Amino acid sequence: MAFEVSVCMITYNHAEYVRKAIRGVFNQSLDFKIEFVISDDCSTDNTVKEVEEEIKNSPSNVKVNFIKRNSNVGVNLNFINALKSCQGKYIAICEGDDYWVDINKIKIQYEFLKRNPDFVLSFHDGYIANGLNLTKKMILNSSTKKDLNFNNLITVGYTIPTLTVFFRNVIIEDLPKELYEVTNCDSFLFIYISQFGKIHFHKEIVDVVHVYHYGGIWSMKNKLYQSIESYKTYKLTYQFFKDKRIYYLLNNFATSIIIYSIKNKKYWLAIKYYFKNILNILVYPTILKIFLKKHVVYISKFLHLR
Repeated sequence: MAFEVSVCMITYNHAEYVRKAIRGVFNQSLDFKIEFVISDDCSTDNTVKEVEEEIKNSPSNVKVNFIKRNSNVGVNLNFINALKSCQGKYIAICEGDDYWVDINKIKIQYEFLKRNPDFVLSFHDGYIANGLNLTKKMILNSSTKKDLNFNNLITVGYTIPTLTVFFRNVIIEDLPKELYEVTNCDSFLFIYISQFGKIHFHKEIVDVVHVYHYGGIWSMKNKLYQSIESYKTYKLTYQFFKDKRIYYLLNNFATSIIIYSIKNKKYWLAIKYYFKNILNILVYPTILKIFLKKHVVYISKFLHLR
């Protein structure tokens, strides 16, 4: 491959944030040349102009490939096409409204994967910002701050923050069709990558920032929407992997949908996913005990709102 490391960044209407995102890449302390793929999905604000101005300051060890799409293809296709454009042996991801502060982030992750061939991906924690205001809140809960593997991802559904991910480039030409269909494209991708090795958590890296802002593709959606789309994602994940343990996650997300539906008095939606859970039990009876325990939660939520 042409580069040791590629950084993949997708943008869409990130004019207010993208310069900071780009600078976080430019400021990385590295003694080798890297590729920086930026793919804009036909932004309607000044994102393209901001990117063009900022990449004029590109350091000599960063080769920028700025892709400007003539029409909006959607976040998934833009992300997948950007990944396929990456020519590095390793790939780091940072979206155009997030940013890195730690100048040694890539170096630490790169050196770890080079030393440990049985690991395919590494990640770490970071801070959350509300718009331009940095908070002290961390992205991850304590249970996720550990090494993971394929089994963990399909049974527990640990959240791996996209802006912290660094992985071996195992992207092949014919990626699963499900990757193009899911809403949580990154979640499916990380499960797919985890087939090729273990996942390492870096406790020594924290200085990156995930930005919540109005117009954010995922972070500003309500809990009911997130739960429904996550359910759809893991249904498609099951279609690809055919591993019935994924039904643990389907049960969890269906339960969340039922609870949030009751809270929003969308009882028809709660009933719909209640029966979906029953059908899931027929496929994987192991989750029956979990399903029965959830009834206490359903009833208490319903009685509380009456």
